Amino acid sequence: MVDVLLQLSELVTMEGYGDWIRLVAEFTSKSLLSWQWASSSVYYLLGLWSRLVSSVPYLKGDAPSLLDEYVPKITEGFITSRLDSAQAGLPDDISEHPLDSVDLLQDQLDCFPYLCRFQYENSSLFIINVMEPILQIYMERAQLQTGDKSELSIVEAKLAWIVHIIAAILKIKQSVGCSAESQEVIDAELSARVLRLVNVADSGLHSQRCGELSKQRLDRAILTFFQNFRKSYVGDQAMHSSKLYARLSDLIGLNDHLLLLDFIVQKIARNLKCYTESEEVIDQTLSLFLELASGYMTGKLLLKLDTVKFIIAHHTLEDDKVNGSLIGLAKHDILGTLFGKCCRISTGVWAIYISIEKDV
Repeated sequence: MVDVLLQLSELVTMEGYGDWIRLVAEFTSKSLLSWQWASSSVYYLLGLWSRLVSSVPYLKGDAPSLLDEYVPKITEGFITSRLDSAQAGLPDDISEHPLDSVDLLQDQLDCFPYLCRFQYENSSLFIINVMEPILQIYMERAQLQTGDKSELSIVEAKLAWIVHIIAAILKIKQSVGCSAESQEVIDAELSARVLRLVNVADSGLHSQRCGELSKQRLDRAILTFFQNFRKSYVGDQAMHSSKLYARLSDLIGLNDHLLLLDFIVQKIARNLKCYTESEEVIDQTLSLFLELASGYMTGKLLLKLDTVKFIIAHHTLEDDKVNGSLIGLAKHDILGTLFGKCCRISTGVWAIYISIEKDV
């Protein structure tokens, strides 16, 4: 592949560059439409486009790169193709469901955020406009006593894809032509939609669907979002994120990282209570809890939360069974640093011990 970072300046001045970039864009669009068969091609094509947009700051001269024309189309085409795959209603028993393949998700979503952040305001607006009507349908279905399982599965699959995309975007901060403060505001706009979805997904009819694979995939996508959001905006990073929390306060009333952390812990608690039959959801939930408890800043912040104090006060090693696993919550008399340890015990089940040790 062309060393794009070093040669884009030369590439745009070459005769035929306009035709080349147009043909690559057309081939990419066709590959996205053929999502059933072209996953490998999409991986390499998104990698090429991400390298192109990442090289724009180093572009010299007046020759147009034409990326402003083609990248938004590729971005929208990728998102649309993922929703089309959900609309197709893939059976749950296929060997590799796109939302179950961690490697495939990572391959495609590692490159895609660079395209989104290339013209972040426009791409985020497209995501919001796509997500809002789907979320509205999901909210309405939550109020029903019963629902069409097939329809709900499709809606949840679409929402899972959107949440995975937003989570991937939050994982990186690089942006072309957009200030850091502007990025934070847009990050808040996208995050607010996911946080609203969390409450909807755990309410009404949807709270009774934990045994459905589509609901489990949606909650795993939400956990991935929390993992990426935490790394960027909770704990040590929060002091640099005033614009994000100011906007989140306007949109959903979460005005600092402590409130957001409590929101995450409440979701963790609900998952541990509801997903007793899903090893995948439980494992990812415990991994998120462990990340929070192990972090220097987030570990200390957890001690301030009433939710965590309640969990510690009301759980013992003998109390709870989650998916055949024991959740042990041990405590000492002296409050100090909260940390989590995951260990495999002799019976082969998993235990998470939340310990409170004296600060050194």
